Amino acid sequence: MKLNYRDLLGSVLAGALLFAGPTSALAQEADTLVVAEDVPPQTFDPIQSSQIRTWYMWQLVYEGLLRAELDGTLKPMLATSWTASDDGLTYEFTLREGVKFSDGTPVAAEDVVASFTRLKADGLPYAQDRFKSVETVEATENGKVRFTLSSPDAGFLLNLGNPFVVGSAVMSKEWLENNDPKTSMMGTGPFEMVSYVPNQELVLKRNENYWNAEEAAEVENMTIRYMPEQSAQIAGLVSGQIDLMFPSSESMLQLSRMDNISTKAVASTNTVRININTNKEPFSNVDFRRAMSLALSREDVVSGAFLGEATPSAPVPPAYAWGSDPSELKYQHQDIEKAKELLAKAGYPDGVDITLNHLAGYASYLDRFAAIIKQNMAEAGIRVTIEANQTAVWLDKQNNANYDIMTNEYAYQADPLFYLMPRPGRQGPTPPEMQALIEKAQTGPAADYTSNLADLERMQDDLVFPDITVASRNAWVAFSDAVAEDSVNPTAILSRTFLADVALD
Repeated sequence: MKLNYRDLLGSVLAGALLFAGPTSALAQEADTLVVAEDVPPQTFDPIQSSQIRTWYMWQLVYEGLLRAELDGTLKPMLATSWTASDDGLTYEFTLREGVKFSDGTPVAAEDVVASFTRLKADGLPYAQDRFKSVETVEATENGKVRFTLSSPDAGFLLNLGNPFVVGSAVMSKEWLENNDPKTSMMGTGPFEMVSYVPNQELVLKRNENYWNAEEAAEVENMTIRYMPEQSAQIAGLVSGQIDLMFPSSESMLQLSRMDNISTKAVASTNTVRININTNKEPFSNVDFRRAMSLALSREDVVSGAFLGEATPSAPVPPAYAWGSDPSELKYQHQDIEKAKELLAKAGYPDGVDITLNHLAGYASYLDRFAAIIKQNMAEAGIRVTIEANQTAVWLDKQNNANYDIMTNEYAYQADPLFYLMPRPGRQGPTPPEMQALIEKAQTGPAADYTSNLADLERMQDDLVFPDITVASRNAWVAFSDAVAEDSVNPTAILSRTFLADVALD
């Protein structure tokens, strides 16, 4: 039986808050922007989390040497210029003069060295993997920073420029010696950390030592409240207790009908996926993986999980114009009869029972995504049990490859290879032909990088490894009339850096 998405939409609206009123007299402190987020951070340490929601807040405090734009261009940040050796193994960066950390101490080459030394020694594999080609980082006699790579890496500069600064944040060497980066932050970004009440509230203030006057924070203070229930966020937005939130697709339906509330949407680079543990049978069988992909209806996911606010996506999202169109790939569409044939070929003519490791409470669209996976795969004979786990359990199962399949969402990747790259320790060994193509893309000429990645994307579709990409969702922002509308400009990459530009009206 198909899900009735019209009924689903009706129930969403029926359960909505059907009121809208003027901003409450519960005024916030002058020049304080209050933002609601669903999920509190796991850690403040930019080398210790692979969860998108954790990255959101640390990128307001930390910065990297460069910033990569969606079109692949690189913007100087803490470095003003850089050079590369002819063999692609050595990069030297000239640091921007006059940059200070928020405590007023100057940024030096030794801080960059300490940041990347720490990454190599203590970073989560997810963060380390972006810089696994880095052999040494050293300060030169003239105050520059030199990276020496073990082999050419076409994505090295892009990873340095990831605006989420996963593994690339420049931190103070002296501060690291006396503070715990898991529980506090101190960087060069537009904001500095004031306080944190775990799972409740993060308080930031404008970094008065910020080097970039043109991109300094518009507001003096920002409070981020962690509110897992979207209904509570909506009530807070209507009453004036919060100024801005990031609604789900169903919340957007409510908010777009309310007075004194504005909404904006943008097609994002986030993709929802089904990760596959190929360490286990039957997932090590390519025909079984192909059967799973053919059992899934991308159209059901777009209309049912996202209420139409998404688009089917190949592994590289549509924002990258050179990526493959899903219609051009062999296993990116639903074909139940073919899926049953492949299931029988894999040795399961009577079907099979599997378990889905699902991240509960992360987002309502992921909950609906899990339900659609269960229903679609049942049509082909793959019987899915949904195991709803909280973040700590879900992450433990992910990082230790203790799962069959799992729902996941991948955020913007400055280096598009990481939409395609197998994640260390999360699944079985990479097929040799795929590993060879990955190495060809990484070590080949930069001019051939995107064509090599397009070849890799087609191979990933054929082998259905390491995961099944399903859709690229929209991103949504809602804000009250206390916020200047022209100052709210969310980006496709879902970066929260735009919050520095948000002004109160």
